[in-house]
Amino acid sequence: MLLSIVKIFMRIAMLPLLRILLIEQDPATLQELSTNLARTIPNFERSDVDIDIIECNELKQALTCVEEDGDIQAVVLSWDVLNNSERTYSRFIEQLKGIRLELPVYVIGDDTKGLEIVNESEEIESFFFKDEVISDPEAILGYMINDFDDRSETPFWTAYRRYVGEANDSWHTPGHSGGSSFRNSPYIKDFYQFYGRNVFVGDLSVSVDSLGSLSDSTNTIGRSQESAAATFEVKHTYFVTNGSSTSNKIILQTLLRKGDKVIIDRNCHKSVHYGILQSASLPIYLSSILNPKYGIFAPPSLADIKQAIEQNTDAKLLVLTGCTYDGLLSDLKQVVEFAHQHGIKVFIDEAWFAYSLFHPSLRYYSAIHAGADYVTHSAHKVVSAFSQASYIHVNDPDFDADFFREIYSIYASTSPKYQLIASLDVCQKQLEMEGYKLLNALLNHVAEFKQQMASLKYIKVLGKEDFMEIFPHFSGDNMGHDPLKILIDISELPYSLKDIHKFLLDEIGLEIEKYTHSTILVLLTLGGTRSKIIRLYNALKKLDSGKVKLATSMRRTRLPENLPAIDLACIPSDAFYGERESVPISKSNNRICAGLVTPYPPGIPLLVPGQHITDEHIEYLKELAGQGLTIQGSFDGEIYVLKGKVKK
Repeated sequence: MLLSIVKIFMRIAMLPLLRILLIEQDPATLQELSTNLARTIPNFERSDVDIDIIECNELKQALTCVEEDGDIQAVVLSWDVLNNSERTYSRFIEQLKGIRLELPVYVIGDDTKGLEIVNESEEIESFFFKDEVISDPEAILGYMINDFDDRSETPFWTAYRRYVGEANDSWHTPGHSGGSSFRNSPYIKDFYQFYGRNVFVGDLSVSVDSLGSLSDSTNTIGRSQESAAATFEVKHTYFVTNGSSTSNKIILQTLLRKGDKVIIDRNCHKSVHYGILQSASLPIYLSSILNPKYGIFAPPSLADIKQAIEQNTDAKLLVLTGCTYDGLLSDLKQVVEFAHQHGIKVFIDEAWFAYSLFHPSLRYYSAIHAGADYVTHSAHKVVSAFSQASYIHVNDPDFDADFFREIYSIYASTSPKYQLIASLDVCQKQLEMEGYKLLNALLNHVAEFKQQMASLKYIKVLGKEDFMEIFPHFSGDNMGHDPLKILIDISELPYSLKDIHKFLLDEIGLEIEKYTHSTILVLLTLGGTRSKIIRLYNALKKLDSGKVKLATSMRRTRLPENLPAIDLACIPSDAFYGERESVPISKSNNRICAGLVTPYPPGIPLLVPGQHITDEHIEYLKELAGQGLTIQGSFDGEIYVLKGKVKK
C-alpha cells in the first residue's frame, strides 16, 4: 500500500509545471486577479500538467523570483503607468529576458494605452485589457496554456511514438522486422532482451512517409527542426545523425570552394581540418597558445585573429572553437563584429557548449548570441540527446539553402536512425522548458564544490583567476571559462597518475573525461547531480589527506614548451590526395606531410597535409612518443609524406 502511494506521488510530482508569475503593484487588484485565475484552472481539465500561480507586487522582487524559480513558465505583468513610467516596465522586461530569453511575458493594462504599451517593448508575447482579465480570466489563461503547449511541443517524437505504438506489421527494412529475427533466435535473443522491445519496433525504415524525410526536412521532421530553430533563436536548425564531425564538414563544404582562403584556429577539432581537405581550400592557421605546466591550450588571441583578418581580407570564412575542451571561452562578439566588417563569414564549432544560451552567466559567450553565421552543437556531449546527435544552426543572411541540402545529402544516410532524430527533438524541448532551471542548479552545485575544495592542501580547482595568470591574453581579451568543465590541478599529489585514475574509478566509478600530466577534467552535464559532486569531493579529499594506499611518485612529464608553427608548402588537399609513401618519423625531415598527425592528448594537430616537416617537428613527436601519448596519423612509428624530396 505504501509503495503504491509513493508511486502515485512520484507520478504527480513529475508532471510538467506551468507556473505563472503574476505581477501587480496594487495588493487588492493582485489578490483579485490571482483568485480569479486560480478559479479558472479546473475549467481546462488538464490532468497532464500542473498549473499554479505565484504573486508578486514589486518588479525587483519579481526578477529575484525568475532568477530563483526555474519552474516559472509565464509572466503576467500589470503595466500601470500611473505608478511608473513606461520605460520602467520595458526595462524590466529587458532585464527579465536577460535572465531567461525563452520566458514569455503577457502584459495587462489600461484599454486606452494598449497600442502605446505594445510599441514600447518588442518582447511582449501578448496584450490583454486588465478589466477583461478580471471579468473573464479564462481568455488569458487559455492563451498561456496554448503557448505552453506550443513551446513544449515535440512534433517528431509525438508522431514517432504514436506510430511505433500502433505495432504495424513490418514489410520493409530493417531486416530484423521489428525484432522478430532476434526474438525467434536461440543465439541472439539475449540482444533483444537486453535492449527491450521499443528499441526494435522503433527501428524503422526511411519509407515511413508520415514521419518525414531528414534530407528534405518534410513533415514532422521539418516541424521539429523549426521548433529547434525557435528554441535556439536562429533562422534555421538542421538535425544531423552522425555527429558534429559531419556537421562541421557539411558547413565547410557548403561555404568553401577550391583555393578559397579560410582562417582557422589550429586547435579546431580534426573534423574541421578534414573538411578543409575535402573542400580543397587554403587554410590560414592561427597560432596555438599552450601552457606546458598544465598541458592545456587557450583560444587564439584577439590580436592574432584581427591581424589574420587584416592580412587576408579576401578570406571567405573564419572558423573557431567556441568553447575549448577545458572550457575556455572567447569573446566572440568582438570577433564576429570584426570579421563581418571585412565581409568574412563566421563559423563556430560549439560542440561542448550547447547549453550556453539558456543561462545569463553563460550567454555572453554563446556563439549564437554573438551573431555567428553558422554554429554546430554536439547535442550528446553536454545536453540530453543520444550519441551522434548534432545540430547545425544557421543565421547567415546569404544562406543558400538549396546548395546546403545537396551537400547535406552527400553526408547524410538515406537510412537515418529515428531514435537519434527523436532525441534531438526532446533535447530542444528540455532546453526550452527547463534548461535554465537545470543549469542554475548545476552552477550552484559547482560553486558549493569549489568552496569546499578551497580547504584542500594539494588539490585545487582551476578557475578564472588561474587562467588569467596562465594565459597573458585572458584578461585583455575578455575571455571566460565554463564552470561546468571542472579542471582539477593534481600536480602536487605524491601519487602516480595511473594510480590516481584507478583510485577515482574504483572509489566513485569516475571515468575521467580528459587528463594531462597535471590535470583531470570532469564534465558536469545536464545529467549531473549534487550527489555525484559530493562523491567526487569525498574521493578528492581522501587523495588530498594522504590516507590512501597508493604508490608514491612525483614524476611529472610536461608537454614541450612550444608547438612548432605550420608552414604550408602547398594546399592541404593537394598533399593529401597526392602520391604518398610511408617513412619513419626520424627520416621525415624536409619532406611534405601527406596526412594529419595529431597527438592525444591534447588532440591538436602537429602536422597537417601540405606541412613542410622540420627537425623541430620530429623532436617534438619523439618527446611526445617518449611520454607514451597516442599519436594519430602515425603507424608503427611512420607517417605519410609526399613522394619526392623537397628542394632546399
